[in-house]
Amino acid sequence: MIDSYRVCVRKAIENELERMYVMIDRRDGYVVLMSTKSRSKNYIHLGMVKTKGEKPTIRNINSIASEISKMVRKYNHESYICYSRAISEYGKKNVTDMAFIKEVDNPYYKCSAPMKLYDKNVIEFYMK
Repeated sequence: MIDSYRVCVRKAIENELERMYVMIDRRDGYVVLMSTKSRSKNYIHLGMVKTKGEKPTIRNINSIASEISKMVRKYNHESYICYSRAISEYGKKNVTDMAFIKEVDNPYYKCSAPMKLYDKNVIEFYMK
C-alpha cells in the first residue's frame, strides 16, 4: 500500500504539483490522491500534503508517503466496525457487501471465525 503512495508522491514531485489532497471514496472506501480538492459528496477529505519545493529524493518521498499512510490509518481506526455492530446500528437491510473491507483474526476468541470489518461511511452513503 505504501509503495503505491510512494509512486504517486514521486509523480507529483516530478510534475511540480503544489499539493496533494488525500481523499476517501465513500462509494467503495478506496484512498484517492488528488491534485485539487473535490467538493463532491462522494469523497471524505482526510488532509493535505505539500509537495512543492521538494526534491525527488528517497528520503522526501518516504516521509510524504508515511504522512499519507498515517492519515489513512487514523481514518481506518475510526471508521471500521464489525458486522454485528453494523447490523445493530444500521439494520441488516442497509449493510451492503460494498462496505465489506476485510477479515481479521478475532481478538476475543481464538477458535471462532474471523471478524468481518465494514466501513461505516460506505454504509451511510448507500443508505441515502
